[in-house]
Amino acid sequence: MSLQLAIFPPVIDLAPCAGTQVAYALVTIGAEGRAGVAPLDWVVVADASRSMRIPIVSEEQFRDLVRSGGAHEVLVDGMPVWQLAGPVPEAIRAVAPSALDHTARALHSVVERLERDDRLCLIACAERAVRLASGSGARRDELVAGIAALPATRVGEATDLAAGMRLALEALGAAEGGRIILLTDGFTRDPEACVALARVAAARGISVSTLGLGGEFQDDLLTRLADLTGGRATFLHHAEHIPAAVAAELAAARGAVAHTLTLELRLTRSVTLRHATRLAPELAPLEWENDLDEPRLRLRLGDLERGATARLLLEFLAPPAPPRPQADGAPMRLAALVARAGATSASADVLGRYAGASAPAPTILAAAGRASIARLQRRAAAAAASGDASGAATLLRTAAARLRDLDEHELALAALREAEALAVTGRDTGLGARELTYATRRLQ
Repeated sequence: MSLQLAIFPPVIDLAPCAGTQVAYALVTIGAEGRAGVAPLDWVVVADASRSMRIPIVSEEQFRDLVRSGGAHEVLVDGMPVWQLAGPVPEAIRAVAPSALDHTARALHSVVERLERDDRLCLIACAERAVRLASGSGARRDELVAGIAALPATRVGEATDLAAGMRLALEALGAAEGGRIILLTDGFTRDPEACVALARVAAARGISVSTLGLGGEFQDDLLTRLADLTGGRATFLHHAEHIPAAVAAELAAARGAVAHTLTLELRLTRSVTLRHATRLAPELAPLEWENDLDEPRLRLRLGDLERGATARLLLEFLAPPAPPRPQADGAPMRLAALVARAGATSASADVLGRYAGASAPAPTILAAAGRASIARLQRRAAAAAASGDASGAATLLRTAAARLRDLDEHELALAALREAEALAVTGRDTGLGARELTYATRRLQ
């Protein structure tokens, strides 16, 4: 396996001024080699709270429930909603699968495709977490039996995803690498504990891919967990999409050439990294780690498939021009970059030259515009989560203006709708907010 690392522009033109200035660098990382070499090491953490166990009835089945008095309309916060009058009749439950039924079906398909050395573990979590299945591809019968128990598992009503993540990290043991797949349709009681566990996973080279179902989950948390660890974040409108999403995760794992890819940065003295944004495969602001042993920063980029590229925009603050610029405008190093995947690496330098600043290239300006939108949405989500609906609305209006500048008019309108909902009701629209989050991540 080989890595390729390229930086644009080759030399950043800096103004010979007495203050700090922004310097943008586009970084592209590619990989070549044979896919599917490493055995699969997966832990699936499935939210098994009450909402995931509710049978999903068809429109015809729902009309039958209403006619028989099994459901009636009530007001919740002034809004009419339908509520079940009692347990779903067994005749309907037998033919109406729950989200956990769809999850079990997806995992049965995975078991059929496991190689002998692949490992799979299933954890159900709600108020507590329990391991239902764990084993290698050589023990398919045991895995199938454990997975079959998922739809009927009772581990409480509230959701504590951190409990599931802790058990998942234990299941992966002390070895480096592996992947956690986290599926939920709701809110967890301690999101910061999940973030702390994601940092532990990242330090061990473990990625966390998240599957958010429906319109009422914490999209800001799930996307952050994925971005911190180099995992993938997927939005599922309906439970019947779970098998396809799990299959896509399996295909991505099988197609990986570079595993647990990282980008390390050694900054020249007086240079600061202000922002790092992944542009592809998905748009997202990235958080970096500070190495305690050496003066370097590290970004976790996850797995990379053959023929695919990871593209990032790095935003540096460059120091003032030296009193005596180098002769002939020779470039100086702003940062040394090293891309790593296992024992393989590639390196390149970010160079700057104090020879008179020129306007950034159109590709840089477009990338900076998308990066700004991603940060605005992340800040808006944080403001809304902290109870500052007015501040979140203001940030989303600014994001909408930036989206219009990029001719992304549909996304701009969606951002304005969310801003209006927050300003008027203090809450987002649910499904619309989730759709906006994930649509922006696909912005190219």
